[in-house]
Amino acid sequence: MRGRAIQLPPFKQSPPRSPGTTNMFQQADARRRPVVIAWTAAVIMTLVFAGLIGRVWQLQARPQTSITQLAGSQSSIASLFGRRGTIYSRDGRALAVTKVVKRLFVDPMLIDDPNTFSERLGYGLGYDPAHVEQVISRRFDSRYVVIDPWLSHERDARLRAMPRLPGLATQRRLARLYPHGNLAGQVLGVVGVDRRGLEGLELTLNSQLSPAGGRIAYLRDARRRPLWATDNQHQPPRDGQDVRLSIDVTIQHIAEQQLAVTCQRYKASHGNMIAINPRTGEILAMANYPPFDPNKLAGSNADLRRNRCVTDVFEPGSTFKPFVWAAATQAGVVHLDEMIDCTTSGAYRLPFGRVLHDAHANGLQTWDGVLIKSSNIGMGQVGMRLGPRRMHDAVRRFGFGVVAGNELPGEAVGIVHPVRRWSKYTITSVPMGQEIAVTAMQLTRAFCVFANGGVLLRPTIFAVDGDAAGERVIGGQTADVTRYVLRRVVSEGTGRRANSKMYDLFGKTGTAQVPDRVHGGYEADQYVASFLAGAPYDRPRIVIGCFIHRPDKQIGYYGGIVAAPPVKQVVEQVLPYLGVTPNDPHDDDPRPVQLVSH
Repeated sequence: MRGRAIQLPPFKQSPPRSPGTTNMFQQADARRRPVVIAWTAAVIMTLVFAGLIGRVWQLQARPQTSITQLAGSQSSIASLFGRRGTIYSRDGRALAVTKVVKRLFVDPMLIDDPNTFSERLGYGLGYDPAHVEQVISRRFDSRYVVIDPWLSHERDARLRAMPRLPGLATQRRLARLYPHGNLAGQVLGVVGVDRRGLEGLELTLNSQLSPAGGRIAYLRDARRRPLWATDNQHQPPRDGQDVRLSIDVTIQHIAEQQLAVTCQRYKASHGNMIAINPRTGEILAMANYPPFDPNKLAGSNADLRRNRCVTDVFEPGSTFKPFVWAAATQAGVVHLDEMIDCTTSGAYRLPFGRVLHDAHANGLQTWDGVLIKSSNIGMGQVGMRLGPRRMHDAVRRFGFGVVAGNELPGEAVGIVHPVRRWSKYTITSVPMGQEIAVTAMQLTRAFCVFANGGVLLRPTIFAVDGDAAGERVIGGQTADVTRYVLRRVVSEGTGRRANSKMYDLFGKTGTAQVPDRVHGGYEADQYVASFLAGAPYDRPRIVIGCFIHRPDKQIGYYGGIVAAPPVKQVVEQVLPYLGVTPNDPHDDDPRPVQLVSH
């Protein structure tokens, strides 16, 4: 079958557009293109933003371990340190203060020629070049050698002005400074590198003075540089508490000066001086010789830093006699006008065979004359009347054999043997200040009893307001009559070198032998020269104890010669400072105080 061809309709060509129609379409496309682009960009930005939100939610809600570790490496926490509390004197002067200082140090590994380096540094900042080179050479294998722990402002300015020295740098730090140098150095103590108190008041008041540390969290960049702090982990530090002591800078300086002059004059091994307000128990001065500067802790030895006023014990000798004298008077075993045979030979044999000796033959003496002449013979006889039990109780009531209770560390108890350990000799030894050991603080504290009407106060290193309460040791009249006899000790007895025209002093001298703790007995030609005193006589404002250990016997060793004069000097300088009017030169010595029987 022959196929039949399909006939297609002829192609009908559209008529060509006119130029005007073409331009119209082009303009429409041009108008739509920005809209399309804008919508496309908006959709893309919306998707990106949604993706970011989703990622942030994922990081916050379900972070991967690797991401958490990476974030932690970019943050850090730094400790913040507050300032340690300031220690002030009673007159408001800073004795110990914390300040920001600069430390000058070197890195020896960066120094090519130590000799040249030391010369440039020494001449530029005023150091000894030989010393600088020695310090560097001694620790040349170290990367951190301190040249100056406290760079002064003057040297800091000169350092900034001079050409840079490779290996030399400064470091800012908090440092404990003692503006008055060695003034009351052993009392204040020191602070260690960990900012904790090591000795003295810095140790006992450490919890009060110490600041509470803080912290701050911050972010770091890839090079571990700090960027900004985060508020949610910022804990500011708290500064330590300030304290105000009873120590008066002026009185402390006077006491230290007189103590140093005396120890140097008599070539003593060491010495102590304490000044107390007998109405309040406030320690106005506590001096030690040789002195110690807390700013120079490095290289110092423990003996130099020790506050011997409270740590060291010694036999008091004749300075102990007033306490037994007052106890016997209070007990009524002797009367003021009773005559005591102190012999014309200076020696007296007791019933059990012991022989007591006086430095001078005193003959017959009244009971007050026994104390004025400091007679061992008289004190021994009356001590036997008092008896072991009453004497022991009296010694303890005066505060011996127990800590004085002040705030200073390392206080010794002393030695007061229980009655059961007393031998037949003890009853006559204790009245002379033997077979007993005390501290300078205990003696000075106990002597205040005669200045305040018979009350034993707890001494304090803190400033207080008003009189303090204490424990009554003896009656007021006994305290008054004892003070009167002690006044005569100064005016006509062994303490004459302390007699002052400006103020009436009352006091007692002592010359004690030093026990030989190795072989027993006493060391040859070794003594403790001491003097206890109060002033003025009518209304005592100050009680002073001065103790000079191991003075050169060839120069002088008696308490009345060595220890009494410096106390007089202190009284004549301190009482005007305290506003006490000096004596009228026409006034006579005070009249005797009558002891009224109870």
